[in-house]
Amino acid sequence: MTTVDKAMTVLRQFSLERLEIGLNEMARLTGEDKAVVRRILVSLVKSGFVEQNPENQRYFLGSGFLALARLREATVPMVRATQIVSAWLSRKTNETVHVSIAGQAGMSTVAYNLPQRGNVINLRPADRYPFHSSSSGLAYLSFCTPETRERLLELPRERLTRFTVTDADDLRTLCATTRTAGYACTRNTVEVGVASVAMPFFLGSADPSGTIAIAVPDLNLTPEHERFLVDSLRVGVERLETALVGGPHDQLAADPMLD
Repeated sequence: MTTVDKAMTVLRQFSLERLEIGLNEMARLTGEDKAVVRRILVSLVKSGFVEQNPENQRYFLGSGFLALARLREATVPMVRATQIVSAWLSRKTNETVHVSIAGQAGMSTVAYNLPQRGNVINLRPADRYPFHSSSSGLAYLSFCTPETRERLLELPRERLTRFTVTDADDLRTLCATTRTAGYACTRNTVEVGVASVAMPFFLGSADPSGTIAIAVPDLNLTPEHERFLVDSLRVGVERLETALVGGPHDQLAADPMLD
């Protein structure tokens, strides 16, 4: 593993649940020698990507990321566009909507909206959703290139519930079925009682740039409601692709009459 890989592993340990991490804990979390972790943290502190709390000597993410985030958003205003689309989709369906992008270990939420009434599926935006079990992950896994899919299928696959599919061949079959359907649908595979449908969106690359998912109580996902959600998702994907790259990936124009 290169030094850059080790530094990224260190940075990925920070989350909403672990805003500050001490040296010993970081070494335990990463599985690296404490001296190695100390050198990486010192380097990250010098670059401004990590800071150290002088009161307890614990580390937290630094302001260096803010400048990069602003540059990224100025280049491709994805966060703003995904927030607008997810809010519209949540209002239209009265369901929980989240937009995710792919990371090394799963899908990370970049925007989400909860319905103002009805059944709310709570989610934690800092969580990563596994490729093999979540609808957002399955949508990405199904529509990425074969090379990317095989690489992702080499990742460890945890059985989150008794319904989670973990066998690689079964997942390949599930991906083929998902591609034929045009969307991913999962039931009880991340959390019992929760179902979800998802579609990928593309911004010019061979692999999806991310996914849009709608989560609902499993008992509410009737065939009729599933068709309604899928139709709504399709319009949401078209709107997002149009906002970011000027047109939908499949070149089908979004319906201008929809609110």
